[in-house]
Amino acid sequence: MNRILLIICFFCYFFPVVSLAAENNDTTLSLEQCIEIVVASNPELAMARADLENREALLQSSKKDLYPTLSAQYSYLHQPDEMYTLPDLFTYGVTAEQPLYKGKSLVTSVKQAELSRESSQLAIEQLTNALVFEVYGRYYELLRALKLEEEARQSVLRLQSHRKDANAFYEAGLIPKNDMLQSEVELAQGEQDLVDAENASAMAKSRLNVLMERPVGSLLNIEDHSDYVIQDINWDEVIEKARKNRAEIAQSDKAVQIAENDIILKKAPFLPTITLSASYDRVGDEVGAAQAPGFPGEVKTVKAIATWQLWTWLKDRDEVVAAEKNLQKAKKSVTKTVNEVTLDARNSYLRLEQAAKRIKVSEKAIEHARENYRINQAQYQAQLATSTDVLDAQTLLSQAMTNYYDALYGYQLALAAIDKSKGLFGQRYSK
Repeated sequence: MNRILLIICFFCYFFPVVSLAAENNDTTLSLEQCIEIVVASNPELAMARADLENREALLQSSKKDLYPTLSAQYSYLHQPDEMYTLPDLFTYGVTAEQPLYKGKSLVTSVKQAELSRESSQLAIEQLTNALVFEVYGRYYELLRALKLEEEARQSVLRLQSHRKDANAFYEAGLIPKNDMLQSEVELAQGEQDLVDAENASAMAKSRLNVLMERPVGSLLNIEDHSDYVIQDINWDEVIEKARKNRAEIAQSDKAVQIAENDIILKKAPFLPTITLSASYDRVGDEVGAAQAPGFPGEVKTVKAIATWQLWTWLKDRDEVVAAEKNLQKAKKSVTKTVNEVTLDARNSYLRLEQAAKRIKVSEKAIEHARENYRINQAQYQAQLATSTDVLDAQTLLSQAMTNYYDALYGYQLALAAIDKSKGLFGQRYSK
């Protein structure tokens, strides 16, 4: 019994401490730090890097097909037929073979492996470009949620202040009961909105935690990014860099080159294969291949072998036709990819212009909403305005703040979308 109690005390003492230590991590992460964590820990990127290493190994393997091969052999020959009086023969030797020509397939296979490796590197760049932009999205989503949570909290304070005034006026007999009850109802709604805002913040933290491969409920503090500078972005520059830098377009070009080389590989069987071979053998009637009477002890040969496949029921021709169709498909895919990249860049550019206009409008709206609320509150306290006027002004102020934060972080995310459209994230973080 004492031993069981000791074990229970041990778990109760140490495990809560470990849990609290993990949960009380108050380190504030910057956007750049979040990006570094995601790039280092993302499982999709890890798989893409493993694929690149796989393609690199296959490239080295294909290069070795150009080199000569060396083989050794040992044989024993026994002929039990009485018609022959040949002794049992033991043979051992070595053979070196050097492929000279295989219808361009040797060199083309190396080129294919190089293109495959480069395509894998571009896949990492493309994935990184999208992944970093996702970090921006979840980071700004969390900042927006935190700002809206704070605004909901301020809204509750304003509603509490108004309810206090309404209760005082009601007790003094200056307003009817339904006006006082209206303030109570609006306060209850404000408290419900605060609960929803707190939940939205918690979910935004969870989404960013999951993206960084952290426990979903981990505490997370991030740096604020409320400052902004309206930038003058040139559309021609955006589309030029997008078409130059985007990994998707480069991958499509690689696919065309791979399809062209595949046609060469499929045509290779139409041409002869030439191999140079050199061998050295020792032949004897003992296990050690000691020279047998009447047989040469050593056999040395050098030969060139040409092989030409003459008929395969047109199978090779059909494979060439299939490869040519695949090339046509790859070329059409380039056009499709360029169009998709162009539309993505255009959408990012228009979103940036829209967000910049919304910021200016929302800033003015906040000024007007705050002044409107101040005037209505003062007039209500002087009994020159109704409770409805104050509550409407409060609603307009909360909506103006929400619109402002939507515009603010929408603009910053639109700037990130421009960089993503240009392919800058992939180039910067995939090296």
